[in-house]
Amino acid sequence: MSSESIVGYVLGSSVRTDVLLAVVVERRSMAALIDAVEASESAVYNAVGDLERKGLVRSLETDWAATGSGQLVADLIEQQGNLCRLLADDYWRSHDVSALPRRFRLRLTELAGAEVVRASDTDPHAVVREVRDRVDRAGTNVDIVTPIYQAEYEAVMPDSADARLLVDESVALDALERVDSPDEADQWTETTVRVLDADVGIAVTDEEVMLSLPTIDGQWDSRTEVVAADDRAMEWGRDLFEHYWDRATPNDEFVAEYVADPP
Repeated sequence: MSSESIVGYVLGSSVRTDVLLAVVVERRSMAALIDAVEASESAVYNAVGDLERKGLVRSLETDWAATGSGQLVADLIEQQGNLCRLLADDYWRSHDVSALPRRFRLRLTELAGAEVVRASDTDPHAVVREVRDRVDRAGTNVDIVTPIYQAEYEAVMPDSADARLLVDESVALDALERVDSPDEADQWTETTVRVLDADVGIAVTDEEVMLSLPTIDGQWDSRTEVVAADDRAMEWGRDLFEHYWDRATPNDEFVAEYVADPP
């Protein structure tokens, strides 16, 4: 039986699903399962037998526990539930998730508890102010990837050894072209700055992660922001930032290349 069909088999019965998820959390006796699952005693017995025949649960003396296969199926069921929660918001229909590296798209369910902050037509700059204020409140420990220039964000970017800023190549070039000397383009003495061609905006603080994606027609959207604060989302955000940071060019190297061979 394929992984898809076995997940479907478990989900085909709410009792099978509840029994499997219950024993994944902890080993349980049959009596404990009957108490934990909202179903008749016979339905719980039948579900345990079905799951055992599929190799998803096993008997341990007086208790039942998940097998390795059962744990994997339970994980997929959890991911499916999280994906449904994520897709309940229209944001994901209108924004280009392909801008994210594939391995981070596969982990997007880790943002299932995120809030999508939106600006209204009467206050189109509300989200920019919201992000600005959140970054400002975060203090000095901030990691940011910015694919566009926003004066509001620049104003609250801390100058600290605890902060890191990654700017898109186009933003860096615009900054260099606006000044008489390349030294004038570097506004931070302590913050480490790197440069990379990036289509995704992300800010990671000690408390939350904020994500911006382009729309599916390639436009930058400054009127919506995905904000999440639970542990899994924070791990996703930190990993995504490090993915970009590791591939970026240190600002001094980028400036040296610009001076040696200006566009």
